[in-house]
Amino acid sequence: MKRMSWLSVIMVLSLVVGIAFGKSDVGLKGIGAKIGYIMPENPIDNTFGFGAVANLGKLSPKINFEAELLYWSKGYSESYFKWSYSQIYISAFAKYFFPQKKGAKWLPYAGGGLGLVIGKVKSEYTGEPIYGIHGSSSSESNTDLGIHFLGGVKTKLSPTMDGFAELRYSIDGADFFGFFIGTIFKMN
Repeated sequence: MKRMSWLSVIMVLSLVVGIAFGKSDVGLKGIGAKIGYIMPENPIDNTFGFGAVANLGKLSPKINFEAELLYWSKGYSESYFKWSYSQIYISAFAKYFFPQKKGAKWLPYAGGGLGLVIGKVKSEYTGEPIYGIHGSSSSESNTDLGIHFLGGVKTKLSPTMDGFAELRYSIDGADFFGFFIGTIFKMN
């Protein structure tokens, strides 16, 4: 946890320095949606997730600021037990766009972010009564600080819409690796 605290401090300081010394243009610049194929840690099977994205402008000429709300869930059964997992991510990202030739169609980027991870796990026993226990269930919720690493490409789909594809690795909550595609509708 101590390493995550230092990483959080470094990321927040980088954000503040970028805003203070860069040519920032922060504000709501676009909104969109994303869908992804998510591969969580064991024992959870792969699933799909979906979310909303907000382009919050530029911290500097090459660094873009975004916010995200992401949801995924997965349930499975084994013998007489049923489990279900669900995760909600409320995150902010900084994306660095690599220099390209003027007019390039594909803009590659790498970035990272922090966010709240709200997780819930439910379990239920559906078998024959054992020692007077039957149909028992339990539920647990928690909130963690999540760290996200990502890379991808962005392209212009129309004068008012951008598309993107990205790979992402998220730590905390239920760690996962995912592939996402989405669109952002420009507001300016």
